[in-house]
Amino acid sequence: MCPQGDPRVTVVLAVYNRARELPLAIASVFAQTTPSWELLVVDDGSTDGSRAVAERYLWHPRVRVLALETNMGLGNALQAALPHVRTPYFVTLDSDDWFAPTALAELTAAMDAGPSDAVVVSANAQHWRDVNGRLVRHHVLRGRPFSDKFDFMRYGPYLVPRFYRTEAVRRVGGFERDPHGQGRYYEDKLILLKLTSLGRFLHVDRVLYHVRLHAANLTRPEERARLNAIKKAMYERMMREWGDPYELVWKLHPEGWLDVADLVPRPSGARQDGRTH
Repeated sequence: MCPQGDPRVTVVLAVYNRARELPLAIASVFAQTTPSWELLVVDDGSTDGSRAVAERYLWHPRVRVLALETNMGLGNALQAALPHVRTPYFVTLDSDDWFAPTALAELTAAMDAGPSDAVVVSANAQHWRDVNGRLVRHHVLRGRPFSDKFDFMRYGPYLVPRFYRTEAVRRVGGFERDPHGQGRYYEDKLILLKLTSLGRFLHVDRVLYHVRLHAANLTRPEERARLNAIKKAMYERMMREWGDPYELVWKLHPEGWLDVADLVPRPSGARQDGRTH
């Protein structure tokens, strides 16, 4: 399958109605400095020809397309892809984003060199604003390592890229269709919260991912209250599953997002160590 050995990482690219942006995302996979990858495109019931765009790349032996009949949402599409991942690692790529050329090589090297209980590797992300079809450089989102699962719970921003140990994701049940987000919202936060109880999160302090900002991926203010309620329910659920050692104290971000401000020990609850990172 791969001229320099079997692939070690699968790029799982779920797409819904992104026919225009999809070629750049796929091109960034083909441009990787390591050949040790597979690409699994999951068409999540697109109606704009995204599936046809993806299928143009099936000439390559390491590209596969999984077509879902109806739109299921990102988390459910990733869960549908999970049984088809046949490499020790996989990384998700949003269909309107793209990788830096060394992303897969550096993320794989970090996981290989890390401790045996490492389950996720992230890095930094350059954001670009889409202005009338022209990409203008915006801010850089810098991730960080975490001391334990409670430290991660306090972390507000998202992590990208999300490079996973496949066996670990399967061990925690994958991307579940939870009762709050229904597998459509905050699927990334939920799987990461589940994985924090299992192993360490590593961080590569380099820009390895590029995020496209545009009107379609900037959440409308009227939706924020609903999404904040979903996030709050997810976090409270995870705290209960961890033995409820802390009470969550919330704060409202200036842009309207809900973040954890503090974790207050419960007098009657036994504090768990939780030190997995």
